[in-house]
Parts: sequence; structure tokens; C-alpha cells
Amino acid sequence: MKYRHISAPLVLGALLGVAGQAHAQRPKIENPRKSPEERYEDLRKSPLLAATLEWIVPTVGHDYAGDREAGMPAAAVTGLGAGLLVGGALLAYFSCWESPSEPPPGPNCGRWYEVAAVTGFWLIPAGRIWASVSAWRVANRTNAYYRRSLRLEDASLALSVTPAGQLGLGVSLRF
Repeated sequence: MKYRHISAPLVLGALLGVAGQAHAQRPKIENPRKSPEERYEDLRKSPLLAATLEWIVPTVGHDYAGDREAGMPAAAVTGLGAGLLVGGALLAYFSCWESPSEPPPGPNCGRWYEVAAVTGFWLIPAGRIWASVSAWRVANRTNAYYRRSLRLEDASLALSVTPAGQLGLGVSLRF
């Protein structure tokens, strides 16, 4: 008990010291001079992973893909759908079931509760699908930005059919 006034600063100092050490330890870079292709592979985002993360937890896929704010509208639609579903179902249950002796629907049962619940039921998957497609597009847009910033050129072969029915082969370069 006589050393109580010393214990609080010691605990605080230990916590701050551990936090400072964690930030001071950085991973060693084996090869600091990587080629642009290798740096692109390190930075590249998987569109499938972004869409899957977004489907599971709202805005996490967008955060992984590089633009969290792009996922906010779809998350709001999902939240609105969940609110309508739960709220409409609870209001319908408590307003339609007047007493245990009276079977539903009661005299105060309105159809708008059911409409709200069904609308919410359909808004949840619509919001999730919208969010997943958006996360996929954000990941592709982020990858295109990394390719441009690292000055990686895209070259591709193009096979086309002319109006006369002949096949044409061309090379497409983007600068």
C-alpha cells in the first residue's frame, strides 16, 4: 500500500514503452529495388476477394479495394432494408395480435407493415449485390491506377471480323 503512488506511472510507462517498440520494429526488405511488375503484384487487389468481403461485411471489400466511401450508399441500402424488415415485422406482429384470445389479424392490422417488411426483405440482397459489384469495379479501377502509376503498358492481340466476313488480327497498345 505504501508504493501505490508509484504503480500507476510504472504501468502507464510500460504500456507506452510496449506501444513504442511495436512501431519501431519494421519488416526487413530483402530486395529494395523491385521491378515495376513485382511492385504491381504486391499492390494488386483481387476483385473476387473484394466482392466476397463486401458481400460478407458492408464496406470491408471497398476498404480492401481502396475506396471505403464508395461502399457507403450500398451499405445504407442494406441497413435501410434491415430496418424495414425488422421494424415492419415487429410492428405487424404487435399491432395485429391484439390479445391471445383473438386470432390475428386484429382490427388494427394494417397492410403497410407487411409492405415494409417485404420491401426490406428485398432491399437487403439488392444492397449486397450492388455493393459486391461496386467493390469488384473499385478493385479493377485501383489496379488500373497502379498500372498507370507504375507505367506498365498493356499490349494485347485483337481478333476482329470485318463487315465483309474476313478475319483481322491486330495489336493494341495503350500509351
